[in-house]
Amino acid sequence: MSNDLLKQLEEKITAAIETIELSRIEISDLKDQNEELENRYVDWEARLSALIEKFEQLEEGEAVEEVEEEVKAAIDEVEDESEEEDEAVEFVEAGEADDAEDAEEDSEEDEELGSTFDTSADAYTDAPESARHYA
Repeated sequence: MSNDLLKQLEEKITAAIETIELSRIEISDLKDQNEELENRYVDWEARLSALIEKFEQLEEGEAVEEVEEEVKAAIDEVEDESEEEDEAVEFVEAGEADDAEDAEEDSEEDEELGSTFDTSADAYTDAPESARHYA
């Protein structure tokens, strides 16, 4: 019986050693990841500092001319796009006007011919085809 207890103790010790080794590997990996994140943090901090310096320069007016040129270029682009949209709207409106004229001509023809299915209340009582006359 003592051999069985020693075997069980040995298995538990072996399992504990494996767990400790896996934990050490995991700790090592986590330390590497932590170091990488710290490096990224330092990099981002440097980039943000550079951007803040640029904004401060803008506030001081050192780069005002460059900004004005960029703004003018952006305004020109917007105006060009606006002109293109206006031309497209005019084209569409011209097409809609033609469609409206065609629709008016069609409705005038319908009025001249008369409609079999008139929707007014008088049409129901006046139409000889109505169910009222059949009854």
